[in-house]
Amino acid sequence: MHAKIIFTSNFEDESLIIILKGNQWWPTFEQESAEAERIVSEMKESVKESDIPLFLASKKFVLISAVTETRGTLSHENNFWVLRLLNQNLSLLQLDCQVFVHRCIKHANQIQKQINFFDTPVQLVERNRKDPIIEGKILASKKDRFFYARKQKKVEYTIGVVGFFIFIILLFITYPWPFRDHSNQTQMWLFTIFEKLIGSVAVTSLISFAQFHSFYASLHEDSIKWSIAGEPEKKAIKTLI
Repeated sequence: MHAKIIFTSNFEDESLIIILKGNQWWPTFEQESAEAERIVSEMKESVKESDIPLFLASKKFVLISAVTETRGTLSHENNFWVLRLLNQNLSLLQLDCQVFVHRCIKHANQIQKQINFFDTPVQLVERNRKDPIIEGKILASKKDRFFYARKQKKVEYTIGVVGFFIFIILLFITYPWPFRDHSNQTQMWLFTIFEKLIGSVAVTSLISFAQFHSFYASLHEDSIKWSIAGEPEKKAIKTLI
């Protein structure tokens, strides 16, 4: 199984090395060693044929995880950083992708640097195959999490927002304006209906908003939201470990 994450950043090389070492991905062997060359050759098999010359010619760091034994490279190609990871264990590969994204975001916030991940999903693909098995949506910012939550909980969000405006309108309508004629039974009947609607609208809106906010808050737990490739995003799956 292999994965690819593309991002841009104004990180210095030293900052990236700090992230990699902090994640226990920095190898004990030298970057120019035979072992490093073996990993580069192994990773080349997961690179598109048209991108191989660029991959081989680019500046790159060779990686190997001391924890998960995931192998990979971080290369600088056409002003983009490209992380390629390889591990036969799907759950470990998912975990490494999530940890890398989380550490990058955290480090960028700490040193006040910028990092922007590609909007295209992270794809986990079997070796020698083109179609992904699992895709992941990177949620790198509050804005990303909000739009993802709004997409996933579209009904709840819409009910909450529309209900809030209806609630304001009903409050305005049922205000005891001077023109209200208490002797007019038809008018009072209409106002009674509006007054009863206020409670129902308020409760429905609050419940919908609470459901939306609960889902939005849960997104802080994951830097990547995974789903089965080709399936609706609502069929989300969690990291397996």
